[in-house]
Amino acid sequence: MSVNTRSWFRLCCAWLLAGVCAGATASPTLQAIEKSGVIRIGVKSDFPPFGMLDSEGQPVGMEIDLARDVARRLNVNASLVKVTTENRLQRLEQGAVDLVIATTADTIERRRIATAIEPPYYAGGVTVMMRDNQRIQDWGGLRGKTVCATQGAYYNRPMSERFLLDLVIYRDTRDALLGLRDGRCVGYLYTQSAIQSFLAKEEWRGYSAPLPLAMVNQWALFVSRAEKGSAFDRAIGDIVADWHRSGFLKEREAAWGMPASSFLTQTQAQWQAKDKSGTFVCSRTPEGEWPTACRNTTLLTSAEATGLQNIGLLIKERTGIDLSFVYDPFDRTRFLKGLGITVVMMVACVLVSLGCGMGWALLADGRVRWLSTLARLAAVYARMTPPLLQMYLLFFGVGGMLFANLGWSLYPMAVAIGCMSVYTGAAIMNSLVEAAHHRRLTDPSFRLQAGTLVQTAALAKGPVMGSLINVMKQTVMASAIGVPELLLMSLAIMADQGNVNVMMNVLLVAYLGLITTAAAVLAWLQVRVTRRFQEAS
Repeated sequence: MSVNTRSWFRLCCAWLLAGVCAGATASPTLQAIEKSGVIRIGVKSDFPPFGMLDSEGQPVGMEIDLARDVARRLNVNASLVKVTTENRLQRLEQGAVDLVIATTADTIERRRIATAIEPPYYAGGVTVMMRDNQRIQDWGGLRGKTVCATQGAYYNRPMSERFLLDLVIYRDTRDALLGLRDGRCVGYLYTQSAIQSFLAKEEWRGYSAPLPLAMVNQWALFVSRAEKGSAFDRAIGDIVADWHRSGFLKEREAAWGMPASSFLTQTQAQWQAKDKSGTFVCSRTPEGEWPTACRNTTLLTSAEATGLQNIGLLIKERTGIDLSFVYDPFDRTRFLKGLGITVVMMVACVLVSLGCGMGWALLADGRVRWLSTLARLAAVYARMTPPLLQMYLLFFGVGGMLFANLGWSLYPMAVAIGCMSVYTGAAIMNSLVEAAHHRRLTDPSFRLQAGTLVQTAALAKGPVMGSLINVMKQTVMASAIGVPELLLMSLAIMADQGNVNVMMNVLLVAYLGLITTAAAVLAWLQVRVTRRFQEAS
């Protein structure tokens, strides 16, 4: 650590409880760290070589080294907390971690969620990992093609808009890579450094990343939004500045086998530069801020926006309510897409569930004993196996084998509808068979047949309606295998914007409206069908 920085840092640590560090406000987080002797740092374990697990299951990587160095400089112990691309900033806002070092790009959207530490510590670009036989050499060749991506990544939106990519969003890197291997997409959109580490492994022989880098962006450490301008913000910022000046970042980069980054070379020169008096050009002002020439900040405010976005940002600034799914075109499009897919899935699940349940019931209550026994056994299996487990087994298990051996890919939405409908159809079958059994108490000759199905369904309308409403609620499970329904799209918006409370309430209202409307439609149809049956009789 340089003399100037060391002196400032020691002074700051001595006065941090009073919050008098170069104009900084008091920091509850830093006070808690000082009291407990532990700093909780969010790091990744699925992003080699920045964060990964070694053979003993311990976190290692360049960012793990940075996390431990932060703790050393603060003279406390480091508690490393696993985070993902999706939840890293949410965990910060929830108070589960004090600091995030997790390959987090410094973007306008993320600065609305949390406080970016300046200066940035690294920079990365985006590329696509794909099979060599794709023969795509430029971004234009991906236009309109299906590409796997990870939820919460800052580049999903601009890359989708810029190159008209049809993104299939997965919750984490593992599932996205499974999607690529199973042929559910032509490539995996991810950061260059991580893709380079994947390609170095034997299991990814036959894959490459031939496209030029896009969306080169700087990465920052993040603290909570409430810590902006605090002693904690300033202390961590000085640590990062010294990493650049001392060459610590370049040393760690080389230690983990990464090619030399032009960003680190340029940034080191910038932060080592001195004026004629021998003072670092990039030194804090009397107010504790870095000079404008040394900063990387671009904040969007309502004054800089127009139209609906201007109104939305104005509401957010004055009330804290972020309605990005209304005013932001990208968020609005994906929210409406998720809503539309959810409606389609609900309708499909109701129809397929009824078809399965009625067909099953005809077999189970039929006179052919072996068919009846087989139908009942199949229904028991369907009811006893959770639909989410069925989806995983079929989508990743059977689907993976089909692609590996025959080159066939299963359609995620069809898998989700099929598994949920089979599960619900078994429950409907049981209700119909029970109703038929009840009918035979007064009419021993009664059997379930095509002509008596409606009459039997009328007797079992309560359980049947309950099963159909439940399957409509279960559509949220489709997000587990990458179906872009309402829950997955809302989670993506939350990950990007940090408006968790708003989106959770919007989800609640949306599903309440959908289920209420669907229940009313089903009740109306049930009355109409029963009336027509009675008139025909």
